[in-house]
Amino acid sequence: MNELWLSLDILKYGLLSGVFLGISFAFTSPFLVLKRNSLFPHALTHILFLAIIFISVLSEFFPSLLAYPVLEYPIMGLIAFFCTFLIFFLKRKLKLYEDTATSIITSLALGIALIIIAKTSQYDTRLLSYLFGSLLVVSSKEVFDSLWISLLTGVVFFKYYPLWVTQTTDVEVPGIDFKWPNFFFLVVLTLQVFISIKLMGVLLVSSLFVFTSTFGLKIGKNLKQTILLTTLTNLLSLLTGMLFSILWDIPFSSAVVLCMSFWLLILLIFKKGEVLGGRIYR
Repeated sequence: MNELWLSLDILKYGLLSGVFLGISFAFTSPFLVLKRNSLFPHALTHILFLAIIFISVLSEFFPSLLAYPVLEYPIMGLIAFFCTFLIFFLKRKLKLYEDTATSIITSLALGIALIIIAKTSQYDTRLLSYLFGSLLVVSSKEVFDSLWISLLTGVVFFKYYPLWVTQTTDVEVPGIDFKWPNFFFLVVLTLQVFISIKLMGVLLVSSLFVFTSTFGLKIGKNLKQTILLTTLTNLLSLLTGMLFSILWDIPFSSAVVLCMSFWLLILLIFKKGEVLGGRIYR
């Protein structure tokens, strides 16, 4: 028991960061599922991985330039914006489907990142933490970042959620401009993914957008219930994932994914019970 409390004390920053992020994701992930765009965060992680490697290399040549952590986000945003522009450029010029153009650009971004890693000194333990995530690398800075992105997500959600809901049913509605709602949704989504990479890793951070939001959408009867269920299942999955990671000595990100898959198992049992109940009732 003493070892458990000692581990919790060491991992307290990761725990707090996970709590804030779990709340933040609940306000955006249901809309991604409803828009049938759940793979977008996974594609975004490949682009942001290139941004992370670029920032890491840049910090070696210009350490004073990145002395203030807030400068990381504009650089990350520029790279993400440029890659997003390339996706829409290919989509328009070559008449490709959006998922095809996204796959091309994200694969290119990951390939360039691996070349930079191979040709520089970036191939170290930090790379593993970015790929798979770790509670140990989360510091008080990430906790603060998780807190303010949660607050920002809440502000943007309450301002634009009627338009977000409308867009899940009709992509274009006469007289309604979705430009700014979509822009801020993309900004919040990008910041959420970027901040949670250290916690969950590039490979598994997108899981935070799919499992629990699917459960919330299937069980919840309205938007409020969906967000509440997604928040609760996010927090429970992150907390139990952390405990399993400590007790079983397994990676935190994989433990969280296993815990989140438990909610889908409950959903399958619940839906099967509804079918059996309907047959008995008849």
